[in-house]
Amino acid sequence: MNDKTAKVLLDEERFPYGANSPTRHLEYACPCGKGRIIYERVIGFGDYYAEIECKHCQDEYDVVMGQGHIWELKRKNK
Repeated sequence: MNDKTAKVLLDEERFPYGANSPTRHLEYACPCGKGRIIYERVIGFGDYYAEIECKHCQDEYDVVMGQGHIWELKRKNK
């Protein structure tokens, strides 16, 4: 699963903490469908992050972030 294949649950721009530039906030469905993956990026800057907000999927996957604001989930080796 990655930023191209995940189902988008929410896509909006936010202006946190009095910022002049919006933050792009996206929420994706996680693989189990019970939680979500949160992605935020400050438009015009290179700052971004993605995290899993689902206990089950946190135990099963890691978020791997690459260049160009791309993320994907990789199954953990157990």
